[in-house]
Amino acid sequence: MQDLVFIGPNDLALSVLGYVPAKGDEPEFVDAIEKIATAAGKHGKWVGRLSNSGASAKEHLKVFDTVAISYDIRAIQDWYKSELQVARS
Repeated sequence: MQDLVFIGPNDLALSVLGYVPAKGDEPEFVDAIEKIATAAGKHGKWVGRLSNSGASAKEHLKVFDTVAISYDIRAIQDWYKSELQVARS
């Protein structure tokens, strides 16, 4: 069984930056992610993160061992828009 350190970008941003969502390029945010990934690798732990899209997940998999694709609000908005289109047709 492999241990895993999982980064929730919004949780990290709130802790490090004091706001969410992070733009993703803030030096403090990038530095924190790099430190977490380096420490996890040094101790033989997998490191993963939440990704908001397939495209971002593809980029994140270049650095992280695993990703979870999710964006709750966007998914709900997309579903709601499609249901409204059906109702209006």
